[in-house]
Amino acid sequence: MFSNMRLKFLLLTLTVLYVTNASAKIYCANHTYGASVNTSYMQFTKEVIDQEYVMEGNFKYLHCCAKGYRSIEWLKDGKSYPWSSEDTSSLILYPDAENQTIFTRKASKIDEGKYTCVLRNATHKLEHHIDIKVISSSPDIPLATFKPVDQFVNVDGSARFYCEAFIGKKALPNIAISIKWHHLSDDSKVESINNDDNHIGEEVVYREDGQIIGSYLTITQVTLNHYGRYLCRIEIGNSYNHRLDMTASLINALPIEANFRSILTNHIFLGSCAAIIALITFFLFLHCTKSWWLDYVGASVKKEDDLQNKELAVFSCRKHLQPVKSDVNRHLRNKCDDIKIQIGSS
Repeated sequence: MFSNMRLKFLLLTLTVLYVTNASAKIYCANHTYGASVNTSYMQFTKEVIDQEYVMEGNFKYLHCCAKGYRSIEWLKDGKSYPWSSEDTSSLILYPDAENQTIFTRKASKIDEGKYTCVLRNATHKLEHHIDIKVISSSPDIPLATFKPVDQFVNVDGSARFYCEAFIGKKALPNIAISIKWHHLSDDSKVESINNDDNHIGEEVVYREDGQIIGSYLTITQVTLNHYGRYLCRIEIGNSYNHRLDMTASLINALPIEANFRSILTNHIFLGSCAAIIALITFFLFLHCTKSWWLDYVGASVKKEDDLQNKELAVFSCRKHLQPVKSDVNRHLRNKCDDIKIQIGSS
């Protein structure tokens, strides 16, 4: 009897491990970024969830889907795996999932906290944080686990949005659960996605036995009509009070680049104008300074020349006094003195 129970428990454990391992591989293999397919550098290959919820006593796993790494390290509240004690966390690692998944078969309050997956290669490191909250019952309102992120895309490019929420297990199987994307008009009016548009589509996904629901909105070829805000609405039943709304925008990246180039061009133009004005001002200053200096030097030279000429005149005057008689000499000397006085006064 005891052996049979032990065997059943072992088989159940192996089944859970197999299903978990398979689910981990499928989860990380599906819905990867298109840009990551033909690349080998270290990166996350799909949206990494940053908020997780689990009902106490239920199964729970965390994923860190990536490629190009040499190692993945898991931490909980800064403590590295393997945990030093069971009081840290009950989540354990799956090596067969290439270290991208940790899980617990029965979540408890000790599992609450901030988990971090750290990717490393020879030169770089990437890390992502995931918060877990353990709750006692299913929520009345969907709890956001991943909020859509704004996308900057050129015309003819591609874009994808993702939203996700924890809804838990519902006691009544006939309760309607819906998740839907909408396009918001300029006046915030909710509009349905155009089903006739072959370039846009939605895909609903589930994980953890349907307790978490998500949806991808993919636009394979962006046109001008696709730009704007998008609304992800998740509802439990048909009541407004049981609804979660999350929004994100698709933004044309070209005007941003054009505006940047325009701003850069304007700065270059203004800088060039300022430089030209500075050069003109400098040359005008040099010209004015040169003119003033030449005038000043010219006036000084002229004055000195005049003085020399007058002194020469006095010298010549006195020189010619010697052969003249005394009376005339006295008169001429007075004339020479007058010239000297004039020279001194000037």
